[in-house]
Amino acid sequence: MKADDPRMDGVVCELARMSYVSGKSGIEVAEDWIVPYLEALLSVREWRAKDPAAYPGFGDGSTAETARRIIARLLDAGWRPPDADCLDVPAIPEDAS
Repeated sequence: MKADDPRMDGVVCELARMSYVSGKSGIEVAEDWIVPYLEALLSVREWRAKDPAAYPGFGDGSTAETARRIIARLLDAGWRPPDADCLDVPAIPEDAS
């Protein structure tokens, strides 16, 4: 996405904006956010197995909480949930069943 792309208006995160302008794709930007969150979750869980009080500022260390953090970052990076028409599409095309 280029700096003058109208979709850039939906990108709140300045780091994501810079990534897009530098030529990264949306998938690359998503990977840039998701990988560190997963690595942090694994590290926090490992340390909390040894010391339950480790990393008190990280939150509860659940997969659900981590998923919410990832979704928030993706929304800030301009990603949007699929529209309702997309959600209504059957999982298996009728002619293939």
